[in-house]
Amino acid sequence: MTISPRQLYPAILLISAIGIAFQVGLMRVFSVAQWHHFAYMIISIAMLGVGASGTVIALLRNQLRGREAAAIRLCALAITLSLALCYRLSQAVPFETHRLIHEPAQLAYLGLLYVILAVPFFLCAACVTLAFFLAPRHIPRVYFFDMVGSGLGAFAVVALMYMVSPAAIPYCLTGFGAAAYLLLSCPWENRWTAAWRLVPLVAVLAIVFIPGIQPVNVSEYKDLSYALQYPDAEVVHETYSPLSVVTAVSSSMIRETPGQIANYPMSELGELPEQIGLFFDAGAVSPVHRFDGDLDRFAFLDYVTGALPYRLVDEPEALVLGAGGGTDILQALTLGARHVTAVEVDPGVFSLLEGPLRDFSGDLLARPDVEAVLAEGRGFAEANPDARYDLIQVPLFGSFGAGAGGVLALNESYVYTVEALAVYLDRLTDDGVLALTTWLKTPPRDAIKLFATTVEALEQSGVENPGEHMAFIRSWNNATIVASKQPLDDDQINAIREFSDERFLDLAYYPGITADEANRYTMLDEPHYYNAAQEILSPNREAFYEDYLFFIEPATDDRPYFFRFLKPTNLPHILREMGREWAPFMEWGYVVLLGAVAQGFIVSLALIVLPLAVFARKGAGRGARSWTLLYFTCLGLGYMFLEIGFIQTFMRFLAYPIYSVTVVLTSFMIFSGLGSLTAGRFMARKPVVVAVAALAILLLSVLYLAGLPPLFEFGAGWSDAVKITVSILLLAPLAFFMGMPFPAGLQLLSDRADGLVPWAWGINGFSSVIGASLATLTAVHFGFTTVVFIAVLIYMLSVWGILRLDGRLA
Repeated sequence: MTISPRQLYPAILLISAIGIAFQVGLMRVFSVAQWHHFAYMIISIAMLGVGASGTVIALLRNQLRGREAAAIRLCALAITLSLALCYRLSQAVPFETHRLIHEPAQLAYLGLLYVILAVPFFLCAACVTLAFFLAPRHIPRVYFFDMVGSGLGAFAVVALMYMVSPAAIPYCLTGFGAAAYLLLSCPWENRWTAAWRLVPLVAVLAIVFIPGIQPVNVSEYKDLSYALQYPDAEVVHETYSPLSVVTAVSSSMIRETPGQIANYPMSELGELPEQIGLFFDAGAVSPVHRFDGDLDRFAFLDYVTGALPYRLVDEPEALVLGAGGGTDILQALTLGARHVTAVEVDPGVFSLLEGPLRDFSGDLLARPDVEAVLAEGRGFAEANPDARYDLIQVPLFGSFGAGAGGVLALNESYVYTVEALAVYLDRLTDDGVLALTTWLKTPPRDAIKLFATTVEALEQSGVENPGEHMAFIRSWNNATIVASKQPLDDDQINAIREFSDERFLDLAYYPGITADEANRYTMLDEPHYYNAAQEILSPNREAFYEDYLFFIEPATDDRPYFFRFLKPTNLPHILREMGREWAPFMEWGYVVLLGAVAQGFIVSLALIVLPLAVFARKGAGRGARSWTLLYFTCLGLGYMFLEIGFIQTFMRFLAYPIYSVTVVLTSFMIFSGLGSLTAGRFMARKPVVVAVAALAILLLSVLYLAGLPPLFEFGAGWSDAVKITVSILLLAPLAFFMGMPFPAGLQLLSDRADGLVPWAWGINGFSSVIGASLATLTAVHFGFTTVVFIAVLIYMLSVWGILRLDGRLA
């Protein structure tokens, strides 16, 4: 039985939506189970499935000829089964990141994860490839439904994440797989045909749903796993969002503080209040304190480094960027703030504090001296240019364990860039103070980089001598840096010294500090932080950056990777000096990214070169194979470089990372699909279509790089709805032209050498996914502007590729 276009196109839309949604869903699963940087592993797995699909279909082209309709139905049914089943199997694999170094078996487990999770991507890609054969004269139309489906899938899965846990996503997608199978199986000539098609589907659904939803298997090394081992530990509530799963855990043994509590007179001031821990993706924890209105119980918050700024300003109007469970709000109120504006990006936090934990937290967010704002910190500051605060506080980010393990290395954040700190400084009153607190690592790097970032932000704000405006203190595990709008006066300097001495906190810098005042309490082998501060404030700064063991140059909006410290050139030195103890100091996010790129190249080589040997033996596409490889590799790389580059560019404007990812992905895919549909009308002159598209991409990219920053600054105060609308309008023309080259090339192959179609599809899949990792790696080292320029050059190269391919197939 044939499949009509009215069946085929909607089914491809659903299957493509499943593919992107399953990929995004797995990223959330592994963020909870392991760490967020495993997103790059999921990308590699998707690449393996897509590429392997193209290879297998290319090798089996003759056997499949005439059987494409039956094959696509079988693949759709297999998708329905594989989504939940492969997820369930993956959770049974005993893989642990932290054991990779010491247990060789973990590599085998990792390989097994790749094989299991690649299956759904293999099947989704196979369906799209088979659709090209079922509609060989309408490839742009098939590609349109493929791209629009992917765009809708990206949007739908983000919406779904607000309603269900990451573990439930594969089960929800199973329904879409069933719908695609039914579309491809209708109409039924008689009841026997209907039974023949429906019985397997019913059996598949029973296999998926009868066992129930498989929970995410959380790493035993994550903070939540440790907390749940407490005898009285109990999960009291859990919320879901695209940003994180927030798990509230009650236990008498949970005692989280914002760094070391130094020299706290517990006998006089009492025990710490009871806490409920909020665990974000089973990792970083932020406590919610039992609060009955008595602020005296929180006197211990005056004995951490983050209390220093309250000695420099009296009764401040305070802005807390990253309120978490409310510790910093309570600290501000306890230490005399007359009003606190508490900004938090994760909706799960406020939903807990205003819902099930409202009584426990003493309805903290409803106090008249507290204003709770759901927003991204920098976005809030930029959207309120007339607001002024006596104190802006950027509290600790993440858990100490996550920071020390380097799992935040590729966490792009526009909160900690030079430009961001300059915005915060501008929002201060004339006598205001900016306070930033960070965890410390060994060897020293985080606080040093934060100090350097603050220095350069002051300079960017027009301060000639930033050293006169700054102070830097530390405990054994965290540090606080303050920057004042005005030079610190003698009273403030004395207050800094007294505060530190009373609490046995180490001074690292203040105007006029001497070497013998540093490194007195928590003694290091040498005064690293004092020495670093002196170098950063000296004319020798750039040389110090260059010579330091770790990457401590300040993060910028073009390279917003504050937590990236690893210098690849220094890796041999780190391994040599630390021997077998190197693993805890490694930045695993960076390592996983490098591994994803390496895996991508290895798998690509195998699955792209293998069909070449077969084609050569059969004589398929003689003379065109190398140009097919060049052209479709360029398209995959170029598309992903632009997509990654503009996701980051629009992240600053839209403030919420999830808004940026959703808007850019959905816009790129839907408008690329429209570009493909339009290109289908001009298939008689395919190289011209590609050349026009590449020229438009060049002009628009250059225009955006020059024009978007001032536009974003001008529109910082616009509402979210207006920002999203403007973003879609800006992305539409670029994405429209980006959607033209691929269907033009694929239609050329379909018309003249259809045996190369699945191979080209696989090449594009491989290079797209490798492109995502390569673009991120390029951004880490060279910035997003460079990423966009490289993308433009790649698109220019594709024009040469299509011209040569057209000539070879003529």
